[in-house]
Amino acid sequence: MSLNDNSVLELTNSGRLSVFFVGTGSAFSKRYFQTNVLVVKGDDHLLIDCGTLCPYALEKVYGLELKKIDNLLLTHPHADHIGGVEELALVDRYVKKQKGNLVITDEFKQQLWDESLKGGLKVNEEGPLTLDDYFNQITPEQILTEPFEMFEANVGSINLKLFRTKHVTCDLTGDYQISYGVLIDDKVLYPCDTQFNREQLEYLVENFPVKVIFHDCDISGYSEGVHASYAQLKTLPDNIKAMTYLCHYNGRAEEMNPEQDGFRKFAKPGVWYRC
Repeated sequence: MSLNDNSVLELTNSGRLSVFFVGTGSAFSKRYFQTNVLVVKGDDHLLIDCGTLCPYALEKVYGLELKKIDNLLLTHPHADHIGGVEELALVDRYVKKQKGNLVITDEFKQQLWDESLKGGLKVNEEGPLTLDDYFNQITPEQILTEPFEMFEANVGSINLKLFRTKHVTCDLTGDYQISYGVLIDDKVLYPCDTQFNREQLEYLVENFPVKVIFHDCDISGYSEGVHASYAQLKTLPDNIKAMTYLCHYNGRAEEMNPEQDGFRKFAKPGVWYRC
């Protein structure tokens, strides 16, 4: 793992899997932007989530036009992860005039359109549109049912394993929000927004050659039950903490020293993590 925070944001490289945080902040963060991630490997790239601030951050902070993004994966339907998708879809259709690729399961695709995107994208001067008019679907294939669902897809040379996580759940009604974590090339583990789930982390680390983890972290702990708190993450085994960067944090991160508690560091926006 090497870090470089001085390089230009480009969508190709020499072939080494590289992860760039457009932002590392929590849902309401303006200072750190929202936790959206760009993955680049050789001639292939993938944007994981496109929140409300993502188009602005890409263009105004990092100098990358939104229309350059060809491949998108969405982990769950909160606005800090999908709030910029409508803009990306419209830019692709009317500016770029070319559909992008969207990595998404059939279940999430239907919900995303019906409950999040249809209101802004359905009506068109030529007639009603669907999500398929804006994106080419890359449908992950289910490869695991227990101990949790896992799906696999490829974006060029980038291998993706999506696994079901618990983010927002209601024990009273049994309702849950669709949410996924992502294992990239079997070595970069990104659970995205998730409740604390030690068993799932241990399973993934034991069954795949994971080298680095970027984990959701609520510093204050007020959203335990929706996000993993810093206090909960501190209870992880030392070998897991030692490979873990913390992300999705708020301004209180400046008060903490994660290395003292066995973690790698806080992930930083605008930094390439070359894996």
